[in-house]
Amino acid sequence: MEVYFLRHGETEWNRERRIQGSTEWTDLTPDGVRLAEETCRGMRAAGIRFDRIYTSPYRRAMHTAQILGGGFGIAPVVDDRLREISFGPYEGTRYGEGLFTDGNIRACFLDPPSYVARDRAETFDAVEIRVRAFLDETLTPLEGTCARVLAVAHGGVLRTVVRMATGRPLADFWKGTQPNCCSHVLEIANGEITLKASAVTFAH
Repeated sequence: MEVYFLRHGETEWNRERRIQGSTEWTDLTPDGVRLAEETCRGMRAAGIRFDRIYTSPYRRAMHTAQILGGGFGIAPVVDDRLREISFGPYEGTRYGEGLFTDGNIRACFLDPPSYVARDRAETFDAVEIRVRAFLDETLTPLEGTCARVLAVAHGGVLRTVVRMATGRPLADFWKGTQPNCCSHVLEIANGEITLKASAVTFAH
């Protein structure tokens, strides 16, 4: 069974280079909507079809999932375990304000093993635990009944999935680019996950 982990479309905070994390209300820009629509058309043109669609509960992901769901005739199922990493007090700060003036949030992105999750923030391990639960409890049981599943989530969740599938060290968590509406493609076989493709885009 293939699983496409898709990052949501562009938001205004993406444009402004702000840390979104667990901020629930940010929504897609007009370009973000267009990108999601183009991604749906591109997937359909490539012959890709989904049996089920899951989504993070945050507005930017749900809106993206609704666009894809409309194109494939599938109602997305909300799963809280697909929500983005919480960055606690750092959410809403611009990268220039946060990353370069606060040593701890700078460490989060430049030296993840030394990052300390404060206040409402989550550790990288806590995110992996809930994403692992989604894989084990929701996706793995679909083997044999579903050929392809879509999960609309966030950059941090996608990177967590890559880390789990490849054994990538935490120090390399943020390496590589993940544009909006790109997909990491996993294969689940006999309960084991492998990474088939990274940061695939379908918009033209």
